[in-house]
Amino acid sequence: MIINDNDKISSFQCFVLFVSVMIGIGIMFMPSSVAKAVEQNGWFVVLLGGMISFLAFLLIFKLTMLDPDVTVIELLTSAFGKIVGTVFSIVYVIYFIIFSSFETRLIAETAKEFLFTLTPNEVLIITFLLSCAYLSRYGIEVIARMCEVLMPGIVLIIIILSFFVYQRFDFSNLLPVLNISFLKLLKGIGTTIFSFLGFEVFLFFMPYIRRKDKLIKSAFFGFLVTVLLYEIIIIFATADFGAKEMQTMVWPTLNLFRDVTVLEIVIERPESIVVALWMITTYTTEIIFLMTTGLILARIFNTKEHNFFVFLQLPFIYILSLIPQNISETQRFMDYFSYFFATFLALFLPLVTYTVLSIKRKVKKT
Repeated sequence: MIINDNDKISSFQCFVLFVSVMIGIGIMFMPSSVAKAVEQNGWFVVLLGGMISFLAFLLIFKLTMLDPDVTVIELLTSAFGKIVGTVFSIVYVIYFIIFSSFETRLIAETAKEFLFTLTPNEVLIITFLLSCAYLSRYGIEVIARMCEVLMPGIVLIIIILSFFVYQRFDFSNLLPVLNISFLKLLKGIGTTIFSFLGFEVFLFFMPYIRRKDKLIKSAFFGFLVTVLLYEIIIIFATADFGAKEMQTMVWPTLNLFRDVTVLEIVIERPESIVVALWMITTYTTEIIFLMTTGLILARIFNTKEHNFFVFLQLPFIYILSLIPQNISETQRFMDYFSYFFATFLALFLPLVTYTVLSIKRKVKKT
């Protein structure tokens, strides 16, 4: 695939893409999942999860910088040979398709509960996927420009709304601090990791980045904004409901915004505003995943465009998104996905690939 300079993205657009791809529908449910694992210590687990995810990205950066003009697909081929490298590339395709199906099912369930109560899930899923696929046909630069417009405003609105519910908070609900076992801490981190996933798309974006030397800086601020937003929500939710009550909630983040008072005026159904905003954040995550999967398949089959492959994956995402019976089952599958599949492709495989390529280069020099 030939990459024109017009298709490349700036450092600020990289920062916006980091925030856009990591902040998704997972934050709607994460406070409840984390409370079940570590009770009132969710704020600490979120911080650790963000740090671990950033370290995983640094590994990805070191791997891609071995040859910054290609994607990890070519690096996998160099490390393991064409057949094995292609198999691993297809595994990444499966990974992003499954990831997209989780996002799609969760946003459909949330939208049905709070906005479109009479609309079947199937209709919501199809509509959401088609609208995402329409934009995913375009290049990364177009998608980055759209995220550049949408994401800063969304993050700002969510933060502002969060501070209008502070009157109800009891920060003693955050005590005692760190009274958890090491095993519970690991379980909580695993639950949190899903909400940071998405940064691994940069395994395939390196050729499209104009200033590769500034990517770490963009990533750092992207992770920082994401961690701060997650910390605000999980601390406020814990202070409002307490860890015990939060464990029984399906949408703790939305429950946090049910009563918002601005200048002594109570806003009716503020959670609908939050759902609408999070539908946009999930939309940006989904279009990035669809485009990434299309780019991978385009490189595997050596085609000039990825448009066809964007639509090719939609039936698989649709079918997979309908497999879980309910939200609880979807969240359980997400935990397994984070513990095993995501850990392998976002951490273990890049580490092995980097090690193999480094050894091969040293042997070649000698």
